[in-house]
Amino acid sequence: MKKKKVLIIGGGTAGLIIANRLQEDFHITVVEKSKFKKYPLLYKVPALIALLFRRKKLKYIKERKFKLSNGRIIPYWESNTYGGASVINGCVHVLGSRKLWESILQKFHMTYDDLLESYKFIYSENPKTKNRINLGLAHQNIIDESFIKVLNLFGIPKGNLNFADTEACGPILNTVKNFFRTSVLSVIKKRLFKLYLNEHVNHIIFNDAGKVTGVKTNLRKIDADYVILCGGVIGSCNILLKEKNKNIEDKNNILKNIEFGKGIQDHTNLRINILTNKKIGSFNEISGSIYLKFLLLFKHFFGITTLLRGTGATSAAHLDLDKDGIVDTRIQIVQFSENGRHGSDGNFFSSTQPGFSISITVINPKSKGEIKFDEKENLIDPKYLSNPKDFEILEKALLFCLKLLKSKPLSDHILKIEDQNLIENNPKKYILDNIFSGAHLSGGNQNLVGSNFEVKGAKDLYICDASIFDKYVASNMHSSVVLISDIFARKFIVNNSVASHDSKKK
Repeated sequence: MKKKKVLIIGGGTAGLIIANRLQEDFHITVVEKSKFKKYPLLYKVPALIALLFRRKKLKYIKERKFKLSNGRIIPYWESNTYGGASVINGCVHVLGSRKLWESILQKFHMTYDDLLESYKFIYSENPKTKNRINLGLAHQNIIDESFIKVLNLFGIPKGNLNFADTEACGPILNTVKNFFRTSVLSVIKKRLFKLYLNEHVNHIIFNDAGKVTGVKTNLRKIDADYVILCGGVIGSCNILLKEKNKNIEDKNNILKNIEFGKGIQDHTNLRINILTNKKIGSFNEISGSIYLKFLLLFKHFFGITTLLRGTGATSAAHLDLDKDGIVDTRIQIVQFSENGRHGSDGNFFSSTQPGFSISITVINPKSKGEIKFDEKENLIDPKYLSNPKDFEILEKALLFCLKLLKSKPLSDHILKIEDQNLIENNPKKYILDNIFSGAHLSGGNQNLVGSNFEVKGAKDLYICDASIFDKYVASNMHSSVVLISDIFARKFIVNNSVASHDSKKK
């Protein structure tokens, strides 16, 4: 029998993991809307990826603007490069909570052991392992050491920050090999699939029986036996919303009675900026010196672990701030201070003085928003902090971090905690004035797929990306999307490949 045709919409984090698994058993075509196949080599040094966000004319990244309840506009970035968010974001690695993973996997009739099987196939902490996303510990300095010591005094033990089931603290894991970041592109040993870049899906084609038969793009018609949407929250919801509203009066429109775009979420990112009373080697200091920049590059490419190994976050802690037995917050030491993420306020760092920041993430926020269809484009509103529970956790986190900063030995290094009075006296205002997007959109299609990831009411149309999550399993979405995609691909092969069907007949 001939291999069946599978069309994957999205050549990003999810799509490439799936394509890599399926390409031996199916004829695979990947359609990716991004324009560029790669960006300059220098940006592949993990910390230097931030420079892509600082270009006057964004080329490899697209910027959106989200509006907060108080009228503030905050930026959200999408990749315009093959590899998606995995190549521009996702440098910090977290597997997350087993308990939360099990609640998600149950829907797809899979287990945590299935997850670990995919994890071993894709990830490796050995930098010499080929065709893996390689992991390495972040650089540590005196601030990290003091941070961990204070946490230990507070009863938070040192542990493996890859997991998030119990309170723990320690160094951060980054997706990095020896010198350069690794991503889903690293997993592909040999590309056997066809790739179309800079191409947009305009229409999903169904036959009269509701079976998908392909798509129409802005450039061509592509026939397929199966179509898998892997465009992420924005991409997949956009395709479905356009399709639904294009033929809303058509009785045969199988999507017209299906709701999607509801329940989207994003992590908020909140930081406390701190100036130190001594040099600590932070990016703030290095940014003001050409000599220090070249010295840092020299050390990095001679195999010395430096800040260039990650995106600036070096150590972290998982906390249960509401004391309900479930880890709810992750705080991180970031080796620079800034007023807006990626210099979105116009300045890369808040000053050239020695300093760092503490980054706060509510792991599983309760606030949920939606994507609505508009005549010109889809309107995205994650409704940040619309649920008071998220404010409650963030306020607890701010007070906890202030307590940390005032405790020895960490307090021995601190010159000033910026906006300390505002944090102490009006934490709600501080939160509203300073939160930014975590760039981890999820949800929107979580109720649209069944146990095989197939769209309910349609035949041979599947979704597998961040949009099918109904909760966060970790403070970073990268590994979550990677792993659910590999689990989907393995399941898809069992259900649909010629070899699998032949073996069942025997």
